Amino acid sequence: MPKRIKDTYQKHLWIFTSVNILIFWSIFAHATFSFNEINSNLCKFVGTKSFIFFLSPIITIVLSGIMPNSVKEVLVFWKVKNRLPGCKAFSHFATEDPRVNIELLKNKVGEFPKEPKEQNRVWYSLYQQYRDDEVVWGSHRDFLLTRDLTSLSFLFLLVFGTTLLLFENSKYAFVYLGYLIVQYLSLSLAARNYGNRFVCNVLAKASQVYSNSIEKNNQYKMEEKTFDPK
Repeated sequence: MPKRIKDTYQKHLWIFTSVNILIFWSIFAHATFSFNEINSNLCKFVGTKSFIFFLSPIITIVLSGIMPNSVKEVLVFWKVKNRLPGCKAFSHFATEDPRVNIELLKNKVGEFPKEPKEQNRVWYSLYQQYRDDEVVWGSHRDFLLTRDLTSLSFLFLLVFGTTLLLFENSKYAFVYLGYLIVQYLSLSLAARNYGNRFVCNVLAKASQVYSNSIEKNNQYKMEEKTFDPK
């Protein structure tokens, strides 16, 4: 697997940034929201190698780096304190997910912590053990991708939306503003769901692995009892 999860979805961020720039420019420069116009701009855009291979990745990297992860998390979960889903890993998700064996998980981690920060700390220690598991890795990637898309969409809403309202009076400006709002809200909800699923997958994996280890241990003890040295 790649060393950095983010390396696997950088191109998705570039495409997302490019499409949003094209739609904005179509409305701002031509005062219209035309798929033909966007398609024409896209053809020109694809033909401009310097933008594809240089400017677009740079713009995306800069925009993604403007916000710290803590701000991105606030934009996703709409909470300032204890915003990460790991903060309620044991008080909520462990009991709600039918895949999680509560008793086995308690045997593994001890009595469930109650404080949000402690819950996140214990959950993170579990994640470190199973971070390379295919399901855990995949859900982590989905969360990080949608989280970064959410932060980009918020920046587009802030910058492009404000620019059009100040300098463009066409009806398409308000339509586009509505589109930017829906885009942000949709991505925020998706990232939130993927984040919750990520936490649940780690808990499910931890209880499953512990269950398998108990079964193997019991089987080994049974074999020892039935072993006849003669």
